Amino acid sequence: MSWVAAALRLALPAAGEALGALWRFAMRPVGRIVLLALLVAVLVAVAYLYGRHDGRAALAAELAGDRITILKDGKAIDNEVLAADDPALCALLGGCLQPDAD
Repeated sequence: MSWVAAALRLALPAAGEALGALWRFAMRPVGRIVLLALLVAVLVAVAYLYGRHDGRAALAAELAGDRITILKDGKAIDNEVLAADDPALCALLGGCLQPDAD
């Protein structure tokens, strides 16, 4: 007999006894309450993780759209600045004050 067969022969009855004890516990009123609480906790965790994943995906999609808009706006501003002459640059900067000639 191999050591694997011997280990299985020892482990299976112990596992059966453990499952039997768990089943007996689950059939008691306290066991049902504990199992119901565990089930609710698992469902809440799954719902939380699913919602968090959806929120991340929505935020990533929104930020990607904003990045494209910002890049397009930045390119338009750069082209406008590069094409501007001195008075146009002053206007883009909000106006330039001329020093007083004394």
